[in-house]
Amino acid sequence: MKRYSHVMRLCLMCGLVVLLGMTAVGQTGTSSVRGTVADPQGKVISGATVTLTNTETNTSRTQQTTESGVFVFELVPPGPYRVDVEAAGFKKAIVTNVQALVAKASEVNVQLEIGAVSESVTVAATANEVSVNTQDASLGNNFVSRQIGQLPLEARNVASLLTLQIPYCCTGNAHHG
Repeated sequence: MKRYSHVMRLCLMCGLVVLLGMTAVGQTGTSSVRGTVADPQGKVISGATVTLTNTETNTSRTQQTTESGVFVFELVPPGPYRVDVEAAGFKKAIVTNVQALVAKASEVNVQLEIGAVSESVTVAATANEVSVNTQDASLGNNFVSRQIGQLPLEARNVASLLTLQIPYCCTGNAHHG
């Protein structure tokens, strides 16, 4: 009987470890970075080489644009990135300050200028730009951990944090007139 009790405790502990591990994995989020590469006239460029580089870890991924000039990097860890785009007959384009946010696609559309690949054009995305989601009709805000840490929320209650997602006009507090 004593041995059976030890086996049950061991199984219970293993099950608990597995459940806690699954919860931790579920809380790590990913993002995606996508866009279209076009020439100065707006015609898409297929076969352009697009490299996505995490500027904190210096890790990168590379792919070619599709026939419709599209590139999509899925399952991207959140963080700051740089997008480099190269195509024959065009100057290399570098887009800096691209922020990959949890569960939100970051769109980086690149227009290449005619010239040699040895020349480059650098564009810096700014944090103050309004991010328009052209992929779906979802609405929402993205919070950085620093912002969440500075909020006066009791015990960092997630439900209280989510109430900040409701647009002001929908809370009944908007003035009509």
